[in-house]
Amino acid sequence: MNAGKPTIRTLIVDDEPLARRRLHRLLARDNDVQIVGDCANGREAIEAISKHKPDLVFLDVQMPEIDGFAVLDKIESDAIPYVVFVTAYDQYALKAFEVSAVDYLLKPFDRKRFGKALQRAKSRLLSDRDTRLSERTLSLLQELKARASHLDRLLIKSGGRVFFLKADEVDWIEAEGKYVQLHVGR
Repeated sequence: MNAGKPTIRTLIVDDEPLARRRLHRLLARDNDVQIVGDCANGREAIEAISKHKPDLVFLDVQMPEIDGFAVLDKIESDAIPYVVFVTAYDQYALKAFEVSAVDYLLKPFDRKRFGKALQRAKSRLLSDRDTRLSERTLSLLQELKARASHLDRLLIKSGGRVFFLKADEVDWIEAEGKYVQLHVGR
């Protein structure tokens, strides 16, 4: 993915320092990932997501005061990044996928399981970036088409005279040999 592609701006959110360090080490092994920060609680996460606008967040579910789901509730819907929930509790899995989580890592997880979660996130991001690029391209083409100019007047040379004729005054145009005959209202 890194061949000329933008990196995946990633934020780590977990109230356990050891868990944050482990995620940091695992993510640092991937050249496509740029870690933009790590947070120890939900309040920091809300601020960091707003400030850094990450593409991907590894988000702990259970944290004091503001849990992972409340973090997502506080973010503007168009600014919510892709989320991989990281938790020691399996009872939140269904809710995680209801909020469109990319994956759900159950602690303790191994490198292989982490790799699958990261790969799934990369695939979703790449697919979404391609879709957004296609949508922007189509939008630009439609804008250009809407702005396409058309003639509003014609330069006419007839009988040694040159004058302008408004295009909307032309009733029809008829070919006459190598000449053109314009039929206009008057």
